[in-house]
Amino acid sequence: MSTIFKFVILTFILYLMSTNQLFAQQDSVKYDLDFKFNDGFFLDFNQVRSNQAIPFKNIITNNNTDLFLEKLTNIPSFMLFVNGEKKNIETKNIWGYAKNDVIYIQYNKKFYRVPSIGSISFFVANIEVQYQTGMNPWNNSFYGTQGQSYTTDELHQFLIDFKTGTLYEYSIKSIEKLISFDKELFTEYTKLKKRKQKQLSFIYIRRFNESHPLYFPNN
Repeated sequence: MSTIFKFVILTFILYLMSTNQLFAQQDSVKYDLDFKFNDGFFLDFNQVRSNQAIPFKNIITNNNTDLFLEKLTNIPSFMLFVNGEKKNIETKNIWGYAKNDVIYIQYNKKFYRVPSIGSISFFVANIEVQYQTGMNPWNNSFYGTQGQSYTTDELHQFLIDFKTGTLYEYSIKSIEKLISFDKELFTEYTKLKKRKQKQLSFIYIRRFNESHPLYFPNN
């Protein structure tokens, strides 16, 4: 193979690489605080990642959008035009929605704002927790020795892997799993003592997000 022919092939390969990179830059945009989410419902996580919300105008309702969303947690299902077809959508099955550039995720039939968007995202949900009280050995009544159960609402923190849409309870173990893709950061974090890991957890999530930014289609 002649030197000139090799040079032509190498030039052609470099041209293809630069063209693909240009197309990639044109077809996607890096997420930042100025990014605009399309208002509407996300039926699944793929629609979130592609920023392809189904517009609120497709809802079949007599209420305006604000009132409809306000009542949404009490609406078991609603009619929605999807790809030109009228469909019955179960509220518990949708991923969430976007409004005014804010994403709301559905968790346990309620909708919660996602205040921190990144490769690792964060939100807080109010969940019902059941507790069992211990038995009272000094109580001679039959029922008194069995203990009692009660439920209470508690705020719990959650993480979203924005590569897959997987939800994780906020914990050191979850953070380690999510940042393990970045070997250097992962090693640094796991070498910390548990107390330091808890104190610096948000910092390491932020560092991971800065090193591994989110990209969305340039719609």
